[in-house]
Amino acid sequence: LGDFDDEVEWKEGEVRDNRFVFIGKNLKHDFYREGFRACFATPENSELRFPIGATVEANVGVFQKGTVVKHWDNGNAYRIEIEDGNKSNVWAPIDHDAYIRVVAVA
Repeated sequence: LGDFDDEVEWKEGEVRDNRFVFIGKNLKHDFYREGFRACFATPENSELRFPIGATVEANVGVFQKGTVVKHWDNGNAYRIEIEDGNKSNVWAPIDHDAYIRVVAVA
């Protein structure tokens, strides 16, 4: 498998390049290529539920209240600033209630 280090700083003008390698015999290349491309976010399929500035709950092991501060940050659907006194930021990789949801009514 691969290695990932989110502490790496990209150089000015450096091209970001990610590759997936499928190893096997008699693979259906078009099948895998089309299936993978279907996962890409496009303007037509990437409308998010919560606008920037919305108060939400983010899953950080437990759900905590926070504010959406950015959309599509480094491939994540949302960046959320948690109300923890430290202005900690967390990310919701996709727009799903398992990661980000409407604030629960008490």
